[in-house]
Amino acid sequence: MDGRSNRRRFSDEQKRAIVQETEKPGVSVAQVCRRHGVATSMVFRWRVEFGLSARKAPQLATVALADGAANEAPALAALRDLVRPPDGMTAIELDDGRRVFAPTGSSPAEVKRQLANREKAS
Repeated sequence: MDGRSNRRRFSDEQKRAIVQETEKPGVSVAQVCRRHGVATSMVFRWRVEFGLSARKAPQLATVALADGAANEAPALAALRDLVRPPDGMTAIELDDGRRVFAPTGSSPAEVKRQLANREKAS
């Protein structure tokens, strides 16, 4: 015996499944680790092993509107296409041209109503 007989062994499929669980929106790595009886440091090591070592920061682009025309539809369309909704979210276009993200399945009319009420209150 080498003194390591109490170590658990995980197959690559098990490791990958645990790591994928941690990638879901709103999931805590610590909760997943407790559920599977694994140290968080081990899961972060597996993430590096599978190439998921760090969350990628969103890429930003510099945008200039021609002649300062903020109401040009093509410019607004280009801006809208730069920012994609996060996983589990959908984009809702407001009447004034702004766009907000809400959980998928949300009623656009209800989101607009709540936002209007919040803006009136402030």
